Amino acid sequence: MDPSQSAQQANLDLVARVGPLIATGFANRDDDLFADDFVFHFFNPRLPELAGDHHGVDGLASFFERLREGSDSGFHNEPHSLTPYGDELVVAYATNTASFGGTVLDIDAIVVWRVVGGRIHEAWDIPAINTVRPHR
Repeated sequence: MDPSQSAQQANLDLVARVGPLIATGFANRDDDLFADDFVFHFFNPRLPELAGDHHGVDGLASFFERLREGSDSGFHNEPHSLTPYGDELVVAYATNTASFGGTVLDIDAIVVWRVVGGRIHEAWDIPAINTVRPHR
């Protein structure tokens, strides 16, 4: 395996460890995943109360806790794929399920993760807000 493939695999393995943290509400924190200056960027005009930059692993945990609390039925993340791009970026594609106003919705989203030096430094959550659909 060449060095670039090795770095990409290490980044994929690192980002794959984030999903279980989200699923457990950060019950089993893994602070070694994230750089001290980690920032999670979120913008969704349908959820303006959650928009903005969330700093550190505490900010990320708080974001998902607030998302669960704002949903009638909690929050579920179903990952579909992880794809590396170069030696720094990993794109995750997932379907998020949450309930607002009694309607359970599926929302496709990608998150672009920036990994440097074996730690996640930044992430951008990009939801598909125009194709939200009722949960099947």
